[in-house]
Amino acid sequence: MRQAESAARRRWMRVARWAFLALVVAFAWWGLWGREDELLEALRSISPWRVLAALALVLVGIAATGSAWLALLGAFGRRLPGTAGRAVFFLGQLGKYIPGGVWSMGAHAELARAHDVPVRTTVSTSLVFLGVNLATGGLVASVCALLGATTVDVPRWVLWSVLVGALVALTPPVVNRGGSLLAGADGLRVTVGVLARIAAVQTLTWSCYAAALTVLAPSPDWQLLGLAAGAFTASYAIGVLVVVAPAGLGARDVTLVALLAPVLGLPTATAVALVTRVLHTVGDLLLALAAWSVARRRRVGTDGQSALEYHMSSRA
Repeated sequence: MRQAESAARRRWMRVARWAFLALVVAFAWWGLWGREDELLEALRSISPWRVLAALALVLVGIAATGSAWLALLGAFGRRLPGTAGRAVFFLGQLGKYIPGGVWSMGAHAELARAHDVPVRTTVSTSLVFLGVNLATGGLVASVCALLGATTVDVPRWVLWSVLVGALVALTPPVVNRGGSLLAGADGLRVTVGVLARIAAVQTLTWSCYAAALTVLAPSPDWQLLGLAAGAFTASYAIGVLVVVAPAGLGARDVTLVALLAPVLGLPTATAVALVTRVLHTVGDLLLALAAWSVARRRRVGTDGQSALEYHMSSRA
C-alpha cells in the first residue's frame, strides 16, 4: 500500500514538474507576445558581439545570485552540495515567470525538500534573500544617485535615508532576527563575514547587470554604467512590488525605459530594455538547463555505481 502511494506521488510530481515547465515557457513567451518585430529591430540595431557580451555578463550575474542564495541557506544550517544546490536554485528560479510572485519560492521549497530541507526554511531563505537583494539594490542606487549618476531629481536627504536604511538592513542583528522569526526551529545565524560576502556577491550581480545594459547602449562609458546600475536596481524594486506580473513584466521595463530615456533617447532605451529582458530570460533558462543536466548525470552515475556495487556484493 505504501509503495503504491509512493509511486502515485512520484507520478503526480512528474506531471506537476512538466506542467510547471510548460507554464514557465508559456508566460516567458507571453511577455514578448506582439513585440517580435520590435525585438528583431532592436537586435538589428545592436551588433552581435555586444549582445553576446551582455549575455555573458547576465549569466555571471545570475550565477552569482545563486551562490549568494545557497550561502544564505547554509546560514540557516541547511547546506546543499554544489550540484544539487545549483539545480534547486536555478530550476526553482524559473517560477518567477509565472504570475503571482510566490511560485519561485514554492518551487525552491519543493526541490529542496528532496534534500531534507524543511519547506519553512527554504521559504524563509527566499524571503530573507529578497530583503537582502532590495537592500543591496538600494545601496547601489543611492550611491550612484549621490555621485550624480541619475536622471531623476531626488532630494539628497531621501538618498541618504535610503543609503542608511540599506546599511542597517544589512547588519547581522537585523537579518538574523528577521530570518529566525520566519524560520522558527532553523534559526538564522549569519555572521558579519558571511553577510558581507553575500552583500558583495549581490553588488557584483548588480554591477554585471548594469554593465550588460551599458554594453548594449550605442556609446558605452563609465557615466552610463553608474546610471544603468541605479536604473536597473530601481526597476527591480518596482518589479518586486508588482507581484502579479511575471518577473516584474511591464512595471520593471517601463521604469527602466523612463530612467534611461533622458540619456539614450526613447527608441534606444526601449530597445535596450527589451533586449535586456530577453537576455535575462535566456540566461535563466540556460542556467536551469545546465544545472538540471549536470545534476541528472550525477544522479544517474551515482545510481549506476550503487547498482554495480550491489551486483558485485551479491555475487560475492
